Order: sequence, then structure tokens, then C-alpha cells
Amino acid sequence: MPSNFTIDFHALTHTGKLKRTNEDFLRIEKNRLIAAIADGMGGVEFGEVASQIAVDACIDYLLNSNQTRFTEKPGRELGNAVKYANEAIIAIQRNEKKYRHMGSTLTCMALVNNNLHYSWVGDSRIYRLNPRQKTIQMLTKDHTLDRTKIDPRLAPDLYKRAPSILTQKVGSILLIQPDTGCIDLNVGDIILACTDGLTDRIDNQRLLDYAIMYEENLDAYADKLLDRALDCGGQDNISFILAKVIK
Repeated sequence: MPSNFTIDFHALTHTGKLKRTNEDFLRIEKNRLIAAIADGMGGVEFGEVASQIAVDACIDYLLNSNQTRFTEKPGRELGNAVKYANEAIIAIQRNEKKYRHMGSTLTCMALVNNNLHYSWVGDSRIYRLNPRQKTIQMLTKDHTLDRTKIDPRLAPDLYKRAPSILTQKVGSILLIQPDTGCIDLNVGDIILACTDGLTDRIDNQRLLDYAIMYEENLDAYADKLLDRALDCGGQDNISFILAKVIK
């Protein structure tokens, strides 16, 4: 996947303070400049199995994709990779009763011709931060219930839980419609792909503040994000991928 940029990757995943298992899973293929991250759901419903299957199926699809087709239409191929992951989980659900209700978010990205292409279902997010310009931009939109369409007087519990109820996931027999996007990259950009265990604990301004503070040290930035999420409770699994455009 051609690119004139050099990308520095760093990733961390942590079970958190309260959960016994880590249902997040991530994978980076540095030579191909692709990555994916997922947040499994359900606890006893084998969320850790769903997230690993989702990520591995997605990445394997991309690694085996026709390179000409991928370079010409990377967004479409990323969306197809998400759909392929969904089919992989459904196949296991049909063969193993205990896996019937497992599911996961899935977010994937690829650098092609100095552009970042990405696709997702669920609420595992992608941000673009630029410490030099002091900017942060959330590139994805959570696939969760829209709280503005729920009357809190008629359904107070649903209103409260709406931001955590997914409207799309992999592992669903319903037709999923992955969203896709593309942005131009600039030197100094930091791409952050993460599960909600990070963003539920650290707001956007703090994400940017730490990026500015540790602009020259991606490893230190990653360590700070994890430490902060844990200091703020660490109720969920915490996982993220950082990709910095260095030249």
C-alpha cells in the first residue's frame, strides 16, 4: 500500500481494574500499514472470543485482498472486511450454541497513498490529533441509540443507557452497514483508535493535552493515556492503537 510517509505505531491493551478478562483485541500489520481494534460484548457471552475473531478475520481479509482493487477502492475493501468479520462470527454462532449471543465492535484502518481510510461498526472510535496545530477531530460516529429520540419521562432507564446500547455490531444476523471515511494525513498527525474503556475515562481535551505534552515521545503518550484511564477508575478494558506520521 504505497505511502510517502513513515508511520510510528504503538499499542496498549489492559484488562482494567474491575474486569477479570480482557474482551478487547487489537492487531497491527506494520508492513502493510493496516490495523484493527475490537471490543467484545457480553462477559459470559464470550466477548473475548468475538473480538479476536472479528479482528483476525478483518485483517486476514485485507492481507489477502487484491492489491490493485484495494489501492483503487480502499474504503470499499475495508467495509467488506468488516462484513467478512461479521460472517465469520455468524458461522461460529451457528455451529456452537454457547457462542450464539457473542458480538463485538470492530474498527479498522489503512494508510493508502498518504490518506487514512477507515471503516467501523459499533463505538470503538478513531481520532486525529495534531499537537502542533493543537487540534483533535473525532473521525467516527458511535453506532449507539440516539438519546435525543427517547423521551426520558416515558423510558428513563433506556434514556440513561442509550449511549451504551449499540445499534450495529459484528456477530449480528441483521444486515450490517459499516460506515467508512477518508482523510488526508499531514506530518505530525497522530491517529488514535480506541475502545470505550479509554474514552469513557478521558475526555477529548485531555487526549489532546497529553498529545501536546508528549509530542516527541509516542511511547510516553501511550503510557500516560493508560495511567490516566486507570487512575480514573479503569472500570472497563482499556485498549488503543496510536499511529504517528513522522515524515
